[in-house]
Parts: sequence; structure tokens; C-alpha cells
Amino acid sequence: MARSCPVCPSQPLNVVQASDVEVDVCPRCDGMYFDRGELERFPDRPSLKPLVNAAKQAASRCRKGGHLIPRARALCATCDGEPVGCPGCGARLALVNARVCNVDLCTHCGGTWLDAGKFEALENATVTAPKAAPVAKGWEVAPATDGGADPWKAPGATAALPPSDSPTGGLGVRSPLACVQCGIQVSVVHAHAFNGDLYCGEHRPKGAVSGASLPRSRDPSTLPSFDASDGVDLADLVIWLFRLLKR
Repeated sequence: MARSCPVCPSQPLNVVQASDVEVDVCPRCDGMYFDRGELERFPDRPSLKPLVNAAKQAASRCRKGGHLIPRARALCATCDGEPVGCPGCGARLALVNARVCNVDLCTHCGGTWLDAGKFEALENATVTAPKAAPVAKGWEVAPATDGGADPWKAPGATAALPPSDSPTGGLGVRSPLACVQCGIQVSVVHAHAFNGDLYCGEHRPKGAVSGASLPRSRDPSTLPSFDASDGVDLADLVIWLFRLLKR
């Protein structure tokens, strides 16, 4: 089965023989995909191994508009686009700066995606590990509120999250949070934060902070407005009202 381009919708990649390496190339955008270790088999191209640790904390780019998507978010906050996926294993790619250009790395299978022209840009280039960014402590989010509306922000987000009282995120809206380990979407109260990343309950590391344990405050201005045009989900509305009355 042919692999698909992470950038061009529904575009299969062609296998091209380059030296003694079979490289996957997109006939539409001229991007190139290399499996683990394949790029290093070109003697004039650098190893990207120094960038692996940075990739584990790096944002992905949006397939739809090229916007950056923090690892904690499942979808782009700007256009709701999905993050680019690895042609090899399907995991989301991480955008990392290699000094001469940006590259998309897969921390799951070790694959590398290079946009058109970047293979040439890496010729005889030197790649070194970037300076480590400060480790985030606990949650990079604002305090929660009582009553359902939730202003917690995912790391790097610019808009408030939907209510977190149901698995769907509340009020019929999908939660923008996702576990960095398995990709499953989780609501704030079911998420766990550790070193700037978010995890589901199954994959939370030791020492992770539970979203359900964070302090709550009462601020009526943050309560959601109900508009039929927003497609309010009745079940979520009932749950929201129950929790509001219970308090």
C-alpha cells in the first residue's frame, strides 16, 4: 500500500531510487520522506539524531494551514486542521529547526519528512542539538471556573477550552486536548500534565498533575452563552446544569 503525503491531501507517494536508498517522494509538492537511518546513508547529509530530544517537546504544523499546533492540542486552534502525520506510521510529526531549515521528525518511528528544497539545503550542513528550553512545571493553564465554562488554556493556545464535564469536551464540542502518548482526546478533568505535555489516565507518568485536582474559582462572566445555532448537545447541557445546581 502506497504511503500518503503528509502535506497534500490524498496524494500517494512515489518510491524513487536515489543511490542505494528507496526514497518516498510526493509528485505534487516534491517533498521527500526518509525512514529511520535512510537520510544518514547519504554521505553529504547530516544526521538529525541531535534533534530527537527537541522533537519530543516540539509543536506540529497544521496540515490545513501550516499553523503551529502545540503537542497538547489535537487540532489547530486557528483553523481546526489536523497536525501533519508521519507517512511511515501515522503518528504526528514534530517541526524542529535544523539551523539551515525546518524538518519534520517522527519521534515514534524515527522517520523524517523534508519539504521541497530542504534535502538540498541540508547538503554539508552541520546539525547540533538546540539549547534546552526551560522545563514547564505542572500545568501551563489558567485556573478553572465553577459552572462548566472552562478558561484553561492548553500550552500555546490562544482560546479558552470548551466545558470539560463530558468526554466530548462539553456542549457537543470536541475537546482540543489530546494525550501525547496515544493521541486520544481527553477533557481537562480527565487529563494529566507533566513537563508541559498532556496525557490520558492510562499513560500518565509518575508525578503528573491531574486536571481534576486544580483549583476552581467562581466567575459568572466565564459562563457559556447558549445559542441554538451553536448546535448544543442536549446530554451535555443536562450534565452541565446538574453540576451547576449541585454547587
